[in-house]
Parts: sequence; C-alpha cells; structure tokens
Amino acid sequence: MKILLIGGGGFAGFHLKKSLERKNHEVFSADLPTVASTFPGMYSVDMTDISSVETVLKQVRPDRIFLLAAVSSVAVSWKNPDLAVDVNIHGPLNLFHAMEKTVPDARLIFTGSGEEYGNLCSEEHPFTEDMSCSPGNPYAVTKFAAGKLLELLSVKRNFDFVHVRPFNHFGPFQREGFVVADFCAQIARAEAGKSEPLMRVGNLSARRDFLYVDDVIGAYCMMAEAEKCPHSIYNISTGKVWPIQFILDYLISQAKVKIRTEVDPAKFRPVESPALIASNQQIRDDFGWNPETSLEDGLTKTLNWWRMKQG
Repeated sequence: MKILLIGGGGFAGFHLKKSLERKNHEVFSADLPTVASTFPGMYSVDMTDISSVETVLKQVRPDRIFLLAAVSSVAVSWKNPDLAVDVNIHGPLNLFHAMEKTVPDARLIFTGSGEEYGNLCSEEHPFTEDMSCSPGNPYAVTKFAAGKLLELLSVKRNFDFVHVRPFNHFGPFQREGFVVADFCAQIARAEAGKSEPLMRVGNLSARRDFLYVDDVIGAYCMMAEAEKCPHSIYNISTGKVWPIQFILDYLISQAKVKIRTEVDPAKFRPVESPALIASNQQIRDDFGWNPETSLEDGLTKTLNWWRMKQG
C-alpha cells in the first residue's frame, strides 16, 4: 500500500520508513523544505499552509498517512507556545481538510503523546485511554487539543482515524534535546576526548516509561497494516517507569572513562510531572503488541550508536 509519512525526516520517521519498506510498502516522506532538501526524493510541505499539504496529497494519493510532524520538544513549547499551537494544532487541521478534498478514504494515524494525560496517575492506577486528560505543558496541550479535534471531526465525517499516544522513546538517530540522547552524546564525546568527562543533568527524580524506538515502530506498522483499528486511541507504553537517575547510572556504568555529574538548572522544566505510567492493555488485546527490547539493551544500543557517530 502507499504510505505517506509527514515529518518523515525526523527520528521516528527515519525508522518507520525503513521498517515499512522492509514490509514491501510504497513509502513516501514529506517534511519542511529545509529538511526535505537534504533527503533525495522527499516532498517539501508546510503544515501551516493548507495548499502545500493538498499538493503533496494529490501527488502521492496515499492509503495511509502518518502525521509525525510536530514541535516535539516540551522545552521549545515553553519558550515558544505560539509556534507549538501553529504547528501542532493548525497543522493537523489543515491536513484533515486537505484529506477531505483529496484522499477521504485514507487512514490518518496521528501521533500524540503520553504527555497528554498530565500527572494524575500512579503505578497502581496507570493511565488508560478512556481516562480524562489534564496536560501540564504547552506541548501536551497542543497534542491533546489536536487529537480531540481530529477525533470529533473524524466521527462526524466518518473518517478512518487513529490517535496513538507513545511514551518516551529513544534510540539511534534521535537528536540531542531528549534525555537519553543527551546522556549518550555527552558520554560518547567524553570517551572520544572531545569534551571533559562531565555530565550536565536536570531533574533526575522524575520517573518515565521508556521504550526503545524499534518497539514503537512495530506498533505503528501494526496500525498501518490492520484492516481496521477497533479503537480510536492507543497507548504505546511498557506499563513500567524508571527514574531518570537509573538511566544516568546505567549509562555511566557503561562508560569507558570516569564520568562526573553536575546539576544544570537550565535543564529543569517549568513543570515536571513526577511520574508518567500508562496501561498498554488495549493495544495488546487488539493487536498482540508487546515491547521486546529491554531498557538496558536499548540504552546500550543507543550509546554504541553515539560512539560510532563520534568515531
């Protein structure tokens, strides 16, 4: 089938394209002009311009569309909430209206975020898809708002729509600005003698559900290939949480040089949820999905990729 990845130049898009191509799908990618110009064959698209979106849809005529493009950094959304609203809310609405005109029978798979729920959970009462959301930062607010709008419009217009809420995922090719990538990059540079062996860290007490990227991509592929999706919202999670301190300690234990740590106040977010944990029962029941990569194995693979990048 024809599958279009909007935001295909990003971390998840890179891995998703490779995985779908291995399954013999015809995969097309689109991204901002500045990104697309660096990838041969990638379409240029501006999600804030509906005519730009329509042009790509007319050229590709996809059966499935993944909307991966977003202002995805919580820190950036705090610094520039107007940009987050423009890209993360107006962009998805533009895509929906463009689909109405061009490919109304295509399935739209919208990537939201586990951040949409807020922080009202515990290990005894993890988030489930039917729980109310109370997003606690601008990024989460925009993802929740866009997902809710698309869901309401899809029901009214009888669209094939799925809203996935992946929790923190990491792996090779993720840029710095995310906790695992930041830790791995700093260790790899220190090992290569390109920086002092000092880790600058933020809040280490926060606990998060971490998934290796291959497991998230496996879930995405199931959503694309399924004849139908029984539910409109799916958590993609392990159902477990680890303190950021554990991530740091494990990676430092794998380092080839002695690493010191230093708290950097600039790395603290204005609002920090103490823990985010969600049930993955719904996606397990509907698709038989389960994460396969342990946290330690995923961290080791990611650190080795950063080492190779420094070499």
